[in-house]
Amino acid sequence: GGLVAAAVVAAATGAVVSTRDSGRPGVTVVPAPPNVRAAALSFTRTGGYLTVRVKDPVADPARYKKEFAAHGLNVDLRLEPASAKSAGTVLFLEDDGSGRVKMITAPGHCGSDTCGVGIRIPLTYKAFVRVVFGRTARPGEHYDTGPGDTPGEGVGLSDVTGRTVADVLAEAKRKHIGGIEYRYEHNGTDQPYPNGIPADKVRSDWYVHDAAAGDSGQVILFVGPEPTN
Repeated sequence: GGLVAAAVVAAATGAVVSTRDSGRPGVTVVPAPPNVRAAALSFTRTGGYLTVRVKDPVADPARYKKEFAAHGLNVDLRLEPASAKSAGTVLFLEDDGSGRVKMITAPGHCGSDTCGVGIRIPLTYKAFVRVVFGRTARPGEHYDTGPGDTPGEGVGLSDVTGRTVADVLAEAKRKHIGGIEYRYEHNGTDQPYPNGIPADKVRSDWYVHDAAAGDSGQVILFVGPEPTN
């Protein structure tokens, strides 16, 4: 649901850039768009490159697009809800596949994981770039979880790993979480229910492996007869 993780998109399209660049940005700071908190967005120009970092965006992304355009760059910067750990990190990056757009990584920013915290673009780059940064989800807002996130947190549930369907459904009822659908997982396969398993086929003593946000606002529980390995 929502935005797929960059690694998944890379496998599917081959167009996602995830090149690591551990170099530090320069110190010539380009003014941010009006009414944008300095802590939320920074444009840093070093030689022939523009480095962009977003910590916890709060402003209209259209302002960012205008700032890129002012430098002759065609960048579509979007914001998507994410876990608190992933706020300000790069969730998705796509360019022309030349590898000229670099992702800046920061070990320790996402706990034990290394994640992208900004992008570096040559000022001579004329192709289209799409980048999505995570922002802190609003109360009750669903978001996709990734490595290091707690399974279930993106839909407002406690850690669902290894819990029974009955237990997770009881929590969902207490928290007024509805619109639940099911996906089947057992021994690494979704057979014989590749298109989802009907609710009346799901046993209450089965186990929940994960809970994710669906594209249409529903909550998807991944269930099976055995606990998660």
